[in-house]
Amino acid sequence: MIYTHENRLIVSNIKNILQRRGFDVFVKNEHAVSLIGEASAFDSWLELWLVDENDFALASMILKNMNLDSDAEDWHCSKCAEENAASFELCWNCGTEQG
Repeated sequence: MIYTHENRLIVSNIKNILQRRGFDVFVKNEHAVSLIGEASAFDSWLELWLVDENDFALASMILKNMNLDSDAEDWHCSKCAEENAASFELCWNCGTEQG
């Protein structure tokens, strides 16, 4: 597992970022939200996994350099003006790169 979060959009964004860099990844717990109440909410968070464990060090470094938990501010897309979380490199609405 390379990353986990409760927010589907954030996990999807991280997945897209890693795939654009050539990593083969997949998501687990996509349907686990239905288990909340029977399992803890944390246990139902989406998990992003690397197919090749040999990619872990490089993928971890990329995520670390992204400052995912930093105090960076959200940004507005220059193309469609949608607000995006600071951790997003691409606009969630139109796919334009942050710039």
